[in-house]
Amino acid sequence: MRKDKGVRSPAKWIAGVIAAIVAVGLLVGAALWVFPILRVGGFVVEGNEHIDSAAVEEATRVGIGTNLVRVNAREAAAGVASLPWVESATVSRSFPSKLKVELVEHKAIAFKKEGDDSELIDGAGEGFVRETPPEGTVEITGSVEPGSEQMAQAAAAISALSPELRAQVESLEVKDAYSLSFNLRDGRSVFWGASDGDDANKARAFATVLKMDGQHWNISNPELVTARD
Repeated sequence: MRKDKGVRSPAKWIAGVIAAIVAVGLLVGAALWVFPILRVGGFVVEGNEHIDSAAVEEATRVGIGTNLVRVNAREAAAGVASLPWVESATVSRSFPSKLKVELVEHKAIAFKKEGDDSELIDGAGEGFVRETPPEGTVEITGSVEPGSEQMAQAAAAISALSPELRAQVESLEVKDAYSLSFNLRDGRSVFWGASDGDDANKARAFATVLKMDGQHWNISNPELVTARD
């Protein structure tokens, strides 16, 4: 018995529908790319604490009314990442009309005075901006430069302290890689020694000696804490 040539098989019918959908999708995509049907109508900025949202928006170099589909998200993110406070940034489209910017700021834990200016230092010992030190940051003194190995060790020692302990510190004096000494706001001092793999134990010893009588403490060996005259 011969099949009716006018009747299409289900498989061919489904393939035809899929092909039509794909074709329509390509046409819509091409139209959105060529014609500014979806425009940037605003920004959503997240993660900024020290940077004004307007500065972040400007750094993307994407203007209101730009074709949202044609925005180069990588270039926009690179522009935001160039801002001093920004450690990293990502930019994505939030359809139908928003550009979303998510950023991670540097965490200032210390500062180094340079004349009348103060350079803020992050947890890696890198300097990233010159401005008034935020509350809770520790001044680092001595012949040590941002970005150096000694500055990285100083930052590691400060980072080992809890925010409560850090709030009691006035400054950290760096004489060399093996001589870090914390000066407290009440006039006491704590000799840390080198910043090494024992920083966590030194931080616990630091918390302990602050509860004890004595003006000057040596916790370079946290298992053998001593008081100094």
